[in-house]
Amino acid sequence: MKVLGKRDRIEALGGAVVFVVHDDAERVREGLLRGLDVPFPVLVDRERRAYEAWGMGRSSVAGVWLDPRVWLRYARLLAGGHPPLRLGDDTLQLGGDFVVAPAGIVTYARPQNRDDRPPVGVLVEELRLAAGERSEGRS
Repeated sequence: MKVLGKRDRIEALGGAVVFVVHDDAERVREGLLRGLDVPFPVLVDRERRAYEAWGMGRSSVAGVWLDPRVWLRYARLLAGGHPPLRLGDDTLQLGGDFVVAPAGIVTYARPQNRDDRPPVGVLVEELRLAAGERSEGRS
């Protein structure tokens, strides 16, 4: 979970990370979060109200399981010594990544299409912009 490596920067910008999942809490602990010390809240949305409200749709079976990029990613994880994670109860539910400014305004929204999450660095940069921090060298 690459976001763990950016925790200090996120907190320095006044940000917080929240994960929203649709599986039951025990399944998430045993699967996605197995062996990880995740210091962020993990909220369970079994009815997927947040998913619907934020425009996170569903993929087709072909969109997930016939996409060679998905299989390549899993092959790289296995080759890197990462055991396969226990799959959730709905592998077709797509997620997303959002940055909400301190005023409560969504300044970055990217519902997922497939296995195509933005790099954590992009989210941190969007948070920096939302927080109004100036880049070095800019006035």
